[in-house]
Amino acid sequence: MTFHDWAAYFRQNQSHLDQLSWDDTYRLTDREKRQVRHSLQHFQKGESSEGKHLYQRVKDFGDADYTAAIRLFIKEEQDHARVLGDYMEGQKIPRLRTHWLDEIFRGLRQWATLEHTIRVLLTAEIIAAVYYKALYQATFSGLLQQICRRIIQDEEMHINFQCFTLRHLEQGRAGLISWLIRLAYRGLMIGTTLVVWLTYHRTLRAGGFGLLAFADAVWDEFDRAQRLMTGAEPITIRGKKPEAAVRPAASTPCYATIPTFRALWTGE
Repeated sequence: MTFHDWAAYFRQNQSHLDQLSWDDTYRLTDREKRQVRHSLQHFQKGESSEGKHLYQRVKDFGDADYTAAIRLFIKEEQDHARVLGDYMEGQKIPRLRTHWLDEIFRGLRQWATLEHTIRVLLTAEIIAAVYYKALYQATFSGLLQQICRRIIQDEEMHINFQCFTLRHLEQGRAGLISWLIRLAYRGLMIGTTLVVWLTYHRTLRAGGFGLLAFADAVWDEFDRAQRLMTGAEPITIRGKKPEAAVRPAASTPCYATIPTFRALWTGE
């Protein structure tokens, strides 16, 4: 698997949001709107990033296939923002110009190296993968559920793509150093999980995710990402034969499996 394969995947996936049921007449109830409005506005804003800083970092990296893949990835995120924005307009939910949490993540992504930028982006993708599952279950809107299903499918591939990139960037690095870096970003994941819960708990609760259920779902995605990055689980591209799992070298230190967030929270 190469970045050329990822560019081909994103290219083939460009029409994935073309056939949506815009003739759906369902209108969110006042209760549903109160539950999802706040988070929907913020996630729509977050998906709309132009990705200028990321794209420049990737161009400086000097891999033409990776640059093409990132350009198409950014366009796919903007497509998510477009359809969410169109849905919001149909439901009389105004778009936001800015939001403090989005500004924080933009600032974090612009700091330090390409690897740091990708790790922060991966953190956001993991959160989004769980959020859209909650949003899917939070209303009876068939159109919104259809949008969520397609975005969830995309987020799975986005996580795989970022993990493939990080595995590529980690090549030649000592196993202990890579583990310590992952440990540091585990802290970012925990902090982000708590902030997102406190900010969007109405939507998450409406979608069936209490705090511990949300945290466990996020941690399951995070644990999967760790397995992809270490080679313990094969990275796949939808529609393409998966690569073989990479066995860790004998000299690579072995570390315990990451516990669930529930275990960390309760001390189990």
